[in-house]
Amino acid sequence: MNKAELALKQKLLDAKDTTRVKVRFNDTDAMGVVHFKNYMVYFDDGFVSFMNSLKNNHTIEEMIHDGIACGVKHVNITYEGSAKFGDYVIVKTSVKKIGITSITFNHELFKESDDSLLAKVEAVRFALDLNSNQLMNMITFLEYFLK
Repeated sequence: MNKAELALKQKLLDAKDTTRVKVRFNDTDAMGVVHFKNYMVYFDDGFVSFMNSLKNNHTIEEMIHDGIACGVKHVNITYEGSAKFGDYVIVKTSVKKIGITSITFNHELFKESDDSLLAKVEAVRFALDLNSNQLMNMITFLEYFLK
């Protein structure tokens, strides 16, 4: 791996992002708490915010229009607490590992009102070239996205 490729990887590994999401009524179940599946939506919000915070020439939205999508290969969630309708959830996102065809993200979700941990998420994502339906090499993806 050359110096430029190492610098791209390091930029992503050093980056951190925090985003705030308001719990909507339709995020909750009959007990009035966020349904477990909706934490996946919140960590996805964290992913989009993280990628768009990298101060690059592309946004996630533009990337999709260019024919590149970031899918989820694997998710590991540990639930620690619950949020209710009207609460704000803080999503903290960082990168754990960059592989050949995947990136592993760490997300921590907190309830803003008391800073209590709601969930820890490890998500493995891949980049897919929608034109060829082929997985992208992460260096190729990072060169596209971060330059």
